[in-house]
Amino acid sequence: MKKTFTINISGSIFHIDEDAYEKLQAYLRSISAHFGVSEEGREIITDIELRISEIFNEKLSSKDQVVTETMIDEVITIMGKLEEIFETDNDEDEIITETKQTYRRRRLFRDPDHRVFGGVASGLSAYFGIDVVVLRLIFVLLFFLGYGFSLLLYIILWIVVPKANTTAQKLEMKGERVNISNIEKSIKDEYQEVKENFDNMREKRGPQVKDGFDKGVDFAGSALRLFLKIVLIVLGLGLIIAGFISLLTFLGSVIFTTTMIGPFSGLDLPGMMVPEMFFTGMGIKLFSLGLIIVIGIPLVMLMFVGIKLLVKFKTNNKAIGLTAFALWLGGLILLISVGITQAKSYISSGTTHSDTEVLNNFDSNTLYLRAEKNIDFDWRDAADIDGVKVIVKDDEKLVLGEPTLDIERSQSDNFEIILKRKSRGRTHGDAVENAEEIKYSWNQIDSLMIFDEYFTLPVGDKWRNQKLQIILKVPEGKSVFLDKSVDDIIHDIENVSNTWDGDMIGKKWIMKQEGLTLYRD
Repeated sequence: MKKTFTINISGSIFHIDEDAYEKLQAYLRSISAHFGVSEEGREIITDIELRISEIFNEKLSSKDQVVTETMIDEVITIMGKLEEIFETDNDEDEIITETKQTYRRRRLFRDPDHRVFGGVASGLSAYFGIDVVVLRLIFVLLFFLGYGFSLLLYIILWIVVPKANTTAQKLEMKGERVNISNIEKSIKDEYQEVKENFDNMREKRGPQVKDGFDKGVDFAGSALRLFLKIVLIVLGLGLIIAGFISLLTFLGSVIFTTTMIGPFSGLDLPGMMVPEMFFTGMGIKLFSLGLIIVIGIPLVMLMFVGIKLLVKFKTNNKAIGLTAFALWLGGLILLISVGITQAKSYISSGTTHSDTEVLNNFDSNTLYLRAEKNIDFDWRDAADIDGVKVIVKDDEKLVLGEPTLDIERSQSDNFEIILKRKSRGRTHGDAVENAEEIKYSWNQIDSLMIFDEYFTLPVGDKWRNQKLQIILKVPEGKSVFLDKSVDDIIHDIENVSNTWDGDMIGKKWIMKQEGLTLYRD
């Protein structure tokens, strides 16, 4: 167990273990002894400490909160070893030349030391390695040729781009390594430049006005950055709330509504019964898992982004993003796989026809058609998808379908009825077998024809797009009366007047040579 200390470097607080503390203290002590207590030396030491603080902040994560001896070695490698820095003056030039050949990634700053107004052009010059005169000419030309566009661009860059205040930032702006040698050289060059221009700056009032204007723009930039931070906070809160509500709504829909597929298929809630129309027990679980992953992960990531915007904390965003994407992709593959497996159950189609059955003779020339609800259930407890319902009856789950009734001309003098069953399956044989499983009943009482409102499937059978078409054949000269109860089962009945099905209800229709015609007394 090592003893740890709390230190303050350039305004930042760090926890450091004992060995690292002793090594860092010796390193800083040697630097202080070399540069002395002059104003120039103190500024060099301040910038060195600021750079060390930046390196610590870069390397410390939520996992590693204590500065270790290994980190100190890395800092010394970046900043420069003492024996390499404090060589003789003859060796110093060689070291500086070698240092300049190693470049860091440049960062864009405004250059306050070579500015005319805000240092935008000189900052761009250092960033792109273009002569500042060329950039200033481009701004002037764009001002005249682009109707003042360059002025607006300059002001925006002045507000948005930060100013290189520290020596480390000025070195990064030029693409030079931020180490002790370059910090020392940069500060000495600045002091020399300030010394040479000191007299001119005292005699002229212009720089003071310029500094005041620059401070005003800096204030505007700070205000803009503060406004952007507020926007990010509001955006973060919005993403968290939107993600949370969406996730909660989705999970609620998965469990409780009739339009989604629920993972808890053992419950008798409507949403739980829908999957059993299509899937086996394992298929339900796999499809539900895939659905939760594909929809849930983006919503969770939405909340994660909101939390990141609201509360800044260090995370390995790349690792989290790749993990989330891998899980989402796995869920998508799972959905596709289950979907493909399920689709195989619909490849082939099959149709069966019942024998043509002649209705019992009755005295009237008119057959009255009526539909009755053959299974009593509460629609609120039923799952309904495009006319197909799943209900619980006597502790058994039943699949109900709506038949369709059509009326055609009979080639005989009798009323006739045919039941045409259709279904799909993995093979034609499976499809025919599924069609034959359709259960349906009708009943004739003298001139009254009563149709069941629903056809059913045997308990445990899956929905394979089963359909039942009832074909009622009416002989010429005889008629049918459509009761209001058959409104749900009649389907596209051809008639001479092209009357819509809904308008045929409650009326008598007679079969003539030209077709089904509205009966008129």
